[in-house]
Amino acid sequence: MARAETVTLLPLDVYANIMGISPCHFNQLQGLKAPLGGGCDSVWDQDAREALAWTMYQAEQMIADFLGFWPALKFITGESVPFNLPGVRSDWRNAEIETEWKHVDCYGTELLTLKQADATVVFQDLDADPLEREETALIGTAMYDTLSACDHACDVAVFFRVADGAEDAADPRWEIRPIKVDIDGSIMYVTAEASLFVLPRLWTLTEADCAYSDDKNKWQWNYEQANLVSKVDVYCRTCYKETPVSLHWDGVCDCPGVCEHSTQTACAYATDWKRGFFVPRPATWNGTTNVDAAARYSSPPESVIVNYRAGYPLNSRTCRMDPKLERAVVKLTNALLPEPPCGYCDAARKRWELDRMDVDPLTPEAADMPWDLYTRGALEAWRIVKMMAMGSGGKMGRGYR
Repeated sequence: MARAETVTLLPLDVYANIMGISPCHFNQLQGLKAPLGGGCDSVWDQDAREALAWTMYQAEQMIADFLGFWPALKFITGESVPFNLPGVRSDWRNAEIETEWKHVDCYGTELLTLKQADATVVFQDLDADPLEREETALIGTAMYDTLSACDHACDVAVFFRVADGAEDAADPRWEIRPIKVDIDGSIMYVTAEASLFVLPRLWTLTEADCAYSDDKNKWQWNYEQANLVSKVDVYCRTCYKETPVSLHWDGVCDCPGVCEHSTQTACAYATDWKRGFFVPRPATWNGTTNVDAAARYSSPPESVIVNYRAGYPLNSRTCRMDPKLERAVVKLTNALLPEPPCGYCDAARKRWELDRMDVDPLTPEAADMPWDLYTRGALEAWRIVKMMAMGSGGKMGRGYR
């Protein structure tokens, strides 16, 4: 799984797939089962993947800033919403406020529940390609025995183990994406592209590390099962809904200027999931659900701290980002990349070059783009983003951002 310190919503391997880049070469593998195709085809190292991830994150942020929602679901923690402002109704327990990001999926924090530690990974050649590469990873309890299912296919998350080089258990930087999940009653079947399972320690060696050595290609690894992990950890990702809101009132400041707010836990009574409107109501957690509670003070809180998951809904069939938004992220990423970092085969390089071409003559539509990027890739991303933007409107006389 191509990973980076910068975690993107679109998996890096999906970018490689859309661009027509070999999954093996993208994940630092080559050899008899994954030969280089000539031309500008080459192997990626971790430095190149880090550069791509940073650029892709910028593209996702630019798209989200315009739309008001992220192109896929993500957890937002500790967001502060001003509350005690002029115009807040006196019966503030019924007053609406809104989250910064729209398309709210749930109010709460991320909860990862271990479903299977040290799940066995088996690699098989199911497409009978002439290179006889084992392209499919099958994940199970023992020799691809079945796994007990999560509630939904999109809840399944697979991670590299600490024993294999991940820095922490269930570390988002070490999640293996994308995967395919088939739930059949109480069991599930998880598969993925085999080249995503490269031993993490192999990625630490880069092209720059070997530039002045006798073996300048030592950082490249042969595609063989000995260079792939044999076990992974499988989790279910859900939303933990215990008092996702914290109410903050003015507190006391001591002489050095350290201030502490008076706080109370609360829940979010959602009034508009798509637009992110909710009513913060004092509540306590009884271990199962949020229970209504009396407010600590009669005056409105100074601010509300809220945790939630929001973003454009995933494709229900593939559990991936909506295909239109995937394309927008890829096109805008290419527009931001000043040069291909490495590993582009001829077809992928042509795609990158087309996305980098200036719009000439500059049309009124292109001139209206908010990103100051007047290239074909940015323009195509802009057309998708405009199509998916929310309309303006109001609820109870209030206008939406």
